[in-house]
Formats: sequence, C-alpha cells, structure tokens
Amino acid sequence: MLEQLVRSGKFKLADLPFKPEETATVRRVLREAEAYDWLYRTSEGSHIWRAGPKAEMLMNFSEEKLKLIHE
Repeated sequence: MLEQLVRSGKFKLADLPFKPEETATVRRVLREAEAYDWLYRTSEGSHIWRAGPKAEMLMNFSEEKLKLIHE
C-alpha cells in the first residue's frame, strides 16, 4: 500500500500484489488505514484509495503528486 502511494498517490485494490483469497484481509487493513487518515476515498463505495492527510503530511509528496492524488 505505501509503495503504491509513493509511486502514484492513489491505487485500486487490483493494483496491489495480493492473491484473491487475501482480498478480505487487505480490504480490512485498507479500511483501518482510512480510519487513521493514512488513506481516503471520495465515497464509501469508491474503488480508488488515495493518500490521506496523514500520508500527505509524512510522506513528503511533490506538488505534482498531490495534484494527481486529488484529481
């Protein structure tokens, strides 16, 4: 998740290197990261996870990357 955030600032679950049987666990971890402001989605049903306020603050994204995150 963090590597994908560094690369693109946002991702879909399918972008992560997990097996289909691990999907439920990965979703649970993503929701926990969202609860702690590491990630956010534009709506609860959105499939795109974006760097949240905490990730933006601590991961030192460039201005260009921040624009991509918020598109």
